[in-house]
Amino acid sequence: MRKLRRTAALALLAVPATVWADSGVGVDTWLANKLDPSGGQATKPLDSDGTSWLEPGQQRSPTGNLYGTPTEEPHPETLSVWQIYGTFDVGYLHTTGTKTALYDRYTRWPTNGPAFDFDVNAERPSDGSYAEARGSRISAEDQYYEAVFGKAGAYKAEIFVRDMPNLLSTDAKSIFNGVGTNTLTLAGGLVPGGSTQARVAAASAAAPETWLGTQRNKQGIALSAYLTPHWTVYLNASDEERKGTRPYGGPFFFDFDKIGGSVLEAVKLIDDNTVNINAGARYAGSEWRFDIGYSGSIYRDRYLSYTFQDPFVLGPPLVPGAVSSPLTQGQMSMEPDNDYHNLHTTVTRLLPMNGEASLTAGVGEMNQNDSLIPPTNCQGTFGFSSTGSFALGPQNPQLFPCSQWNTTAALSQRTANMIIVTTLTQGTLVLQPSSDVSVRAGAKYYREDYRNQYVMYNPQNGSYGYVAENGAQGGIVPGPGIWNPVTYPVTSDVQVKSIPYSWQTIEAYGGADWKFSRHDTVGLTYTFDHYSPAHREVSFVDDHTIKLNWTDKNLSWLTFRFNYTYLKQSGSVYNSDPYAFAFFQNLPGFVPADATINAWTVNAQRKYDISDRTENKIDLMATLMPRPDMTVTAAVRGDWNQYPTQIGRQGYATSSAMLQWEWQFRTLTSMSAWVGLDHSSMHMANVNDAGAPLATDTPNATLGGPTYPLADRWWAADKQRNWSGGASLTHYFGATRYGPTRLDFSWNYQASRGMTSYTFASPGALTFASVAPTAGSQFPAMTYIVNSLTTSFTVPLSDRATVRLYDYYEHGQISDWHYAGFNNTLVYGNSVYTDGGPQAYNTNVVGLFVKVKL
Repeated sequence: MRKLRRTAALALLAVPATVWADSGVGVDTWLANKLDPSGGQATKPLDSDGTSWLEPGQQRSPTGNLYGTPTEEPHPETLSVWQIYGTFDVGYLHTTGTKTALYDRYTRWPTNGPAFDFDVNAERPSDGSYAEARGSRISAEDQYYEAVFGKAGAYKAEIFVRDMPNLLSTDAKSIFNGVGTNTLTLAGGLVPGGSTQARVAAASAAAPETWLGTQRNKQGIALSAYLTPHWTVYLNASDEERKGTRPYGGPFFFDFDKIGGSVLEAVKLIDDNTVNINAGARYAGSEWRFDIGYSGSIYRDRYLSYTFQDPFVLGPPLVPGAVSSPLTQGQMSMEPDNDYHNLHTTVTRLLPMNGEASLTAGVGEMNQNDSLIPPTNCQGTFGFSSTGSFALGPQNPQLFPCSQWNTTAALSQRTANMIIVTTLTQGTLVLQPSSDVSVRAGAKYYREDYRNQYVMYNPQNGSYGYVAENGAQGGIVPGPGIWNPVTYPVTSDVQVKSIPYSWQTIEAYGGADWKFSRHDTVGLTYTFDHYSPAHREVSFVDDHTIKLNWTDKNLSWLTFRFNYTYLKQSGSVYNSDPYAFAFFQNLPGFVPADATINAWTVNAQRKYDISDRTENKIDLMATLMPRPDMTVTAAVRGDWNQYPTQIGRQGYATSSAMLQWEWQFRTLTSMSAWVGLDHSSMHMANVNDAGAPLATDTPNATLGGPTYPLADRWWAADKQRNWSGGASLTHYFGATRYGPTRLDFSWNYQASRGMTSYTFASPGALTFASVAPTAGSQFPAMTYIVNSLTTSFTVPLSDRATVRLYDYYEHGQISDWHYAGFNNTLVYGNSVYTDGGPQAYNTNVVGLFVKVKL
């Protein structure tokens, strides 16, 4: 933070005193919090003159919506050559009820504690200089501050600091010591690789409850200035730090059907930061405009990885008489350090017929060159022994030395060295040949080119592949994910190379709007998009889109808008397995054993993003003005997608309706109410393999063949329905000696209900056929309901002071079947979880504040 402040000070000193300001550029321009989501605007007194001094009544936007009542003009005090005005708001907050992660997700309400906000402004009329300082503090974890200094028509400088919490759990119980570090060791007397399920369950139950979450601390600067009447420069920079913890998986192979693995929900630490930079220069002349800019992002994580211990015994393997090699420690990689840089320029030329042409070009690079961690951190051996002894040799072909895989010498390269180069060229043309007709056209070319390819090769022993699950997979089943052309025969086909997902798109569009009568306008736009991915199931995808729009204002009390979009997506011949080049089978010297090359998926599958698709979208909105001071808005939307596929996504649809009423029956009194309903559904189909040889020849990869029989098909439908509603009131009443009392009230309601249903052709479609008689046809409903009420009374005490009583109440009800039974235990078999999931709550915050005007 000290370094950023120093940078801001130096930047301010570098701004010439003779330049002009550009107020259109900034970073994090909306700073607010849960105590005042409006960023200070909602609590300012309203202007009794309303929206116009020239005529009575409220004014409307061109679409018919009422403008809100503006805030009262400030009454500054003169201090030397400066005019000073602003407010200080100091108070105390008290919270009662249950504090849960959902309630405090992005707000850290204190149980008891002071809170304040301020907004102070200074203006120097003689030369247009101005300064502003504002901020708000709910708690030490939830606050923001901003300072702005500038000169009208010259320059503007801003610096800000923002702290925001992200609470994830309030009832976490971890079996690990070292939570918040990158080394997790077992607590509660648990022994790595030697603890029973009962002892693990007891240690979990006895662990103290703790909170898990992330604290975001962000600071930034924004500078802008006019160098000449035509040239503008700007610089925005921010640094965001994240520190905290979150639940994260730590698998030791599968933990179902007594296979012998374990799944641990460890606690991952978060300690990283992201620097964002945005800078550029703009020229605005009478005919030409130029914009030259740079955008960059630099992400750094403090740690490369974290380790955790496994309390359970690994194995036994699924080979009769074999013994699993003892593995007691796992590792997970952290997010890799990465950089992003982009240079872009736009040239715009004004044309006859009130038109303009614009050309944009840009080039960028995404770079990821972080250090790589070793394939495993095990000691001794991994895999399993066929003899009962862990002696390495030909008698134990499934046993491997950790020493050849637990250092970076086992990597083909020490850093990632992955680069994506982006290229953009875009042109647009807009003409208005008459006051009633406008036409537009444009084209865009964009490409992401993946450079370099990582090959999983161990130069120490000549093996290809990776140590799956930190060695645990090889301790349960033959084949840990590696193959040596000389010493180790291949028994499975494993990905050994990274896949360069390069792609490009070419887009072109054309359209026109026609105002065919005084009150009616229609528009038509056609767009063509040609998408060409590399190493995907198709070589190209074409989208054809037609959009129609109509706006009608024939009735003085009604504005009606209609939009319809039709999209047709199709592509080249579909290849269900385009990734074979990255697997063992394409390495030199590869000789497969029986059933080595797998048909990884049925050839009837279609991935939804590149599948054939038909979309119909409709959007209707009506704005009614039954009275000069009242507005009613109604909207209906629908989006229907169909995918003609046997396996994969088959349909996705959303629809919604909204009704809103607003009434400003007095200049200082307004109320509103609204209700909304939306529904979405997604249908998909899939097929379970029958355990037959998974050779990739046509009969085995075909739906209905021996590997993917029709009897093993299943279908699922996910449906969600959301209700929402609310009301608000702002009213001035009961005038006192120093002005009227103000009441602000709002109510918000959200309810969501999700249901997943399924059908299956036979028990063979299920992972465990034995559960078929009790499988049913759907999972329990998932529900989420939140009701909140906010009330604020503001009473004037004097010309400069008011007192405000604030109350915020929220009630949440959550039902999630994924966490059923977690209130009893967090240990199920060899699976260990960290918390009980989202909890219901009733919480109320009361605050008393005194506002003082300068």
